[in-house]
Amino acid sequence: MAHSIKTVYVVHHSHTDIGYTDLQERVIAIQVNYIKTVLSMMRQPEYADFRWNCETLYCVEEFWKQASEEDRADFARFVKEGKIGISANYLNFNDLVNADVFGKRLAKWQDKLQPFGTKIHTAMAADVNGFSMGYRDAMIENGVEFFFTNVHCHHGMYPLYQNQNAFFWENASGQRLLVWNGEHYNLGNVLGLQPNHAVNWMMRNRLGEDADAGTSFSDQLHPFDLQPRIFFKPRRKQKILAENRSDKAVHNITSRNNSLRPS
Repeated sequence: MAHSIKTVYVVHHSHTDIGYTDLQERVIAIQVNYIKTVLSMMRQPEYADFRWNCETLYCVEEFWKQASEEDRADFARFVKEGKIGISANYLNFNDLVNADVFGKRLAKWQDKLQPFGTKIHTAMAADVNGFSMGYRDAMIENGVEFFFTNVHCHHGMYPLYQNQNAFFWENASGQRLLVWNGEHYNLGNVLGLQPNHAVNWMMRNRLGEDADAGTSFSDQLHPFDLQPRIFFKPRRKQKILAENRSDKAVHNITSRNNSLRPS
């Protein structure tokens, strides 16, 4: 049975890659300025439908240090209204990050947002090889329900060896985190949303060996009335990735060291 794309779900954000795209200080300054620009736009009636997602808590933290009381209040208000999404992911780390430190930092932010009547429900991460079980547990312990991922599969592999699906990541206590096992971050290039200057392996994998830099799926999207969304609706029946010694998928992709729904 043929399928066609009728709705494209877009998570509008800027990827956080500290020290890779530019010097650390410049990246921080740019990310803080993004949030300030978002606030300026959202205060204007003509941008009532504009949405923004903060990919990492670190960027929000750096913004908060410099923000006025008015900016902080407006930021929290837009988060509560679902116009700004906050990700529980602190930074796009490797899987050796200390889970206790991450958990304490996440708890601090949940407490900080509580007086404003909102909290962080969702985490998103991209361009890393995987996530530790301790990182998962820290999110579960701090009220995070959903985790949107785009694993960098050049040097790792996505869970279950199949992406573009959802699964429950279950720990030894039976607690679950609902994970969207997303596509490689370069998918936008393949779809023609960002022009390519050279053909890469992903384009050939999706479009065939004869693909060239001008080939894309974008022409197929024009007939539809695309409505961006900042959340996804998971299927009722989800696979469960359990934490146990017999589950090879877990041990191959993770270590044991310790809106997406709008925030």
